[in-house]
Amino acid sequence: MKKLDNSREKFMSVNVDNLNFQMVRNSEYVDKSDLITLTNNIINIEKRFICVTRPRRFGKSVTVKMLNAYYSKGCDSKALFSDLKIASTTDFERHLNQHDVIYLDMTEFADDNGNGDLYLENLNTDVVSELKDTYSECFEKEKNYSLPEAIRCLNNRFIFIIDEWDFVFREYPNNTNLHKNFIDLLRALFKGVGERYVEFVYMTGILPIARYNTQSALNNFSEYTILNPGKFAKYYGFTEDEVKTLCEKYHLDFDTTKFWYDGYKVGGYELYNPNSIIELINHRTFESYWSNTSAYGLVKEAINLNFEGLKDDIIKLCSGDTISIPLPEIKSYNTADLNFKNKVAIYIYLVHLGYLGCNLEEGIIYVPNEETRLELLNSVKENHWPKFESALKLSEQVVVATYNKDAETVANLLSKIHEDKVPALEYNNESALRYVVLMAYLATESYYLAPLNEFPTGKGFADIVYLPISANSKSKPALIIELKKDASSKVALEQIKERDYVSRVKEYTDNILLIGINYDSKTKQHTCEIEEYQNS
Repeated sequence: MKKLDNSREKFMSVNVDNLNFQMVRNSEYVDKSDLITLTNNIINIEKRFICVTRPRRFGKSVTVKMLNAYYSKGCDSKALFSDLKIASTTDFERHLNQHDVIYLDMTEFADDNGNGDLYLENLNTDVVSELKDTYSECFEKEKNYSLPEAIRCLNNRFIFIIDEWDFVFREYPNNTNLHKNFIDLLRALFKGVGERYVEFVYMTGILPIARYNTQSALNNFSEYTILNPGKFAKYYGFTEDEVKTLCEKYHLDFDTTKFWYDGYKVGGYELYNPNSIIELINHRTFESYWSNTSAYGLVKEAINLNFEGLKDDIIKLCSGDTISIPLPEIKSYNTADLNFKNKVAIYIYLVHLGYLGCNLEEGIIYVPNEETRLELLNSVKENHWPKFESALKLSEQVVVATYNKDAETVANLLSKIHEDKVPALEYNNESALRYVVLMAYLATESYYLAPLNEFPTGKGFADIVYLPISANSKSKPALIIELKKDASSKVALEQIKERDYVSRVKEYTDNILLIGINYDSKTKQHTCEIEEYQNS
């Protein structure tokens, strides 16, 4: 018989007070309270089972704390919400602190064994004992109840608010027995007989329900993922307008903030990782505030299997390039499980974790921003991939030659990279030259922000711009690169000057190198021109 972990501090779950949301309000808070209008509209309707999934640190826990504070009978939250958007709605007081709420943070039931064997016992014991204390008249004192049995004994309707729903799958990936029993518990609570005791369920996590091949067990849930956010798109992550307001308030440079933390295109919104923005406000330093999740360990293993040249693609993404994926494949693998069968499944998994972004309209995946690029690069470096280390060494030669304005050496190295890296069928494609140049300047990752493609400046868009990280801006020049095919590198260089591409870059530094590159599809050779910008 398994021994319960009695050393654990029990997590309160039934009609919890609003202390957690008080602490949220005492910090920098971006008002997302109008989300409550969406949950008010699903109370006691058939489609009242919601699962919202987003990457870690995207505001999921803040949202469930807000929902608990608003609905729970265990507190008086009128003052907490009086200055928020929800207070101006007609239903504000109708539901304010009027509901019985069971609020479950699924991370709170972990056991000290580290294998999850006691997880469900902890969950059941904690919540049932609290229900028995709260509604003692409804239970036989000495009888043991499962959580679904206890709910049925009460013959009462609850709002269920669940944070980190997928914790057991991420924390205990090999405990398949726990996975099955956990899904069975959710099914007993929220399907069949259990449904009659539910006013609504609001469940959050990192990965979708379908990721665990449980769609038949929990097919009454409506899912809103980072790929299919629906009406919840703007409520997780900070929108661009919200970030602009914060930058003005705290005197932070918006453009630099955008380079570091923007890049998630979700439901028509440009979204930023809110944790990174709050950490930036607190520390006032542009750096990575990313936090690896336990789920990423699975991806690291999968990447090292190198499905279909996956390592090459990861290096390509780190260089600033994109990967094309047909839309049907994106939608197909959005409902796949954790058994990675090919690289598309891994890509979509990384999108859900937030390491990659996905543009559904263009059918591409990409590294969203400087912060996530650094995290992926760190992972690649830790694994000591020979292909990456070889590409980095060659790139270092390109960067040194560029600093020395040795255009001939740069051109020769570009031709070598083109020959080594581009498949024969794609050799003369328009996108091949951009890929070659991005790979050639891979070594800039130590001193520069992620490359800016089609950078708006002057009278047009510069093909590629590398801006130095601020701490190194005095010693490293910005690089403005214009690409041509079957023209000449001199024409490319003149275009940089004629269209005044330096005008925007000068806002960051006046130490600038202008680089024109041409690829001749007949000779399969590159030419290059490099000049130092002269500030007149």
